[in-house]
Amino acid sequence: MRTLYRRIGVLILILTVNIFAGDAGNTGLSFLKIGVGAPAAGMGNAYTAVATDGLAGYWNPAGLMGAPRSNVVFTHTVWLFDAVSEFAALQFRGKRSSLALHLYTFYVGEIPVRLIPSAQPLGTTSAQYLSAGISYARRWNDRLAVGATVKYLYEKIYIETATGWAVDLGLRYQVPGKPLVLAATLQHLGTMNALVSQASTLPTLVRVGMLLAPQRRIGPLRVHFALDGVRYLSGGWRLNSGLEFLLGRQLILRTGYLAGYAEQSLAFGFGFRKATLRLDYSFTPFAAGLGDVHRFSLYLAL
Repeated sequence: MRTLYRRIGVLILILTVNIFAGDAGNTGLSFLKIGVGAPAAGMGNAYTAVATDGLAGYWNPAGLMGAPRSNVVFTHTVWLFDAVSEFAALQFRGKRSSLALHLYTFYVGEIPVRLIPSAQPLGTTSAQYLSAGISYARRWNDRLAVGATVKYLYEKIYIETATGWAVDLGLRYQVPGKPLVLAATLQHLGTMNALVSQASTLPTLVRVGMLLAPQRRIGPLRVHFALDGVRYLSGGWRLNSGLEFLLGRQLILRTGYLAGYAEQSLAFGFGFRKATLRLDYSFTPFAAGLGDVHRFSLYLAL
């Protein structure tokens, strides 16, 4: 009975987290699919070619070479169903290389467990996930940067735990003479130890992206456009697109569209920057009465 209780709890948690990820593939550690940072979420997760600060430790390690200086980034996300996630990164920017340390946590709490339909559950359980990594990027030449991430993975469901590791590989290319950046990354390539009796399969995926960022202003406004194609090895392609509007030197407005996801499509956000500080917020509504997701990010240049 106790084994059945644990397995039902595991099943409920996996299904719950897969709602967040929007992918029907049979993989575990689905929190790795979600993406981090209010700026990225506000642009519909079209961020593979955009990320240049500590957030690039998640999106594309090669993007670390695009940062003008060292920085620290922290993001807090209020998810659905009593779920909360945090991401923090510290980036050290050099002349020809860049290094970032990052930590990503995801917690799902107060999930009721029932063996049969009943008014009162037998109890509640929770799930905890963690990714701790180090990313390194290096300039190949004046236009091309390459990067890699190595990360330790941990999951705990009820009293069962498992650990593993994964690597990400990334490229970022500035097109000569054009305000265009092309990028690609292979994410979450690795393995996990067994949880209970079976090891989770990591959600390995490929991202290809572009950023069109002309410097010309339309009055006080500059417009950036980003597009990402995302393919999970366990499923088909998804398309993410985003717009960023820079009003003067301080205010940033963002919007995005996610195509091919069952419960989410639109995203919105804004940011405010002053000197070395930037504050960002994003809002993602979910369909079917699931609720809304709010993200908050802080960026500080060092």
